[in-house]
Amino acid sequence: GGNISDFMCYLLERSIKTLGVRIEKHNANAQIVAEFLKDNPSVKKVYYPGLTDHPNYEIAKKQMHGFGGMLSFEINEKLDAKEFQNSLKMIKASMSLAGVESTILMPSLTSHALLSEEERNRQGISDGLLRLSVGIEDVEDIVFDLQQALQKIQNSK
Repeated sequence: GGNISDFMCYLLERSIKTLGVRIEKHNANAQIVAEFLKDNPSVKKVYYPGLTDHPNYEIAKKQMHGFGGMLSFEINEKLDAKEFQNSLKMIKASMSLAGVESTILMPSLTSHALLSEEERNRQGISDGLLRLSVGIEDVEDIVFDLQQALQKIQNSK
């Protein structure tokens, strides 16, 4: 019936033991990445509750013990988000997010692909919007990958 196998129990127990340190690393890395993106002139907007200019920052600060490993950002309209995503070397494009490695997706091509451009825009889903699940890799490597991809598309325009 509703039982899981011995092996699944082992994997679950092993994962729970390191969950706390993995979440701390996700939170810390995402904060650094969000601040990097916020200060980058190629980035139009960053959506992350850990940034003081986020409209729900004060509420998040009261309710959370970290701001999570997930963020969204929009690159400038003059730049090609798909080209940016394809220029990443370490961060992998994915159809879903989460895990210990950094992954990225474009909602206009994945979760919201069946909506018309007009419907997406009405919901705030621009073609330049990217969702990033920040992993637990060295944060310098994550930032470097984002930076090199932003520079590459900036130079190609």
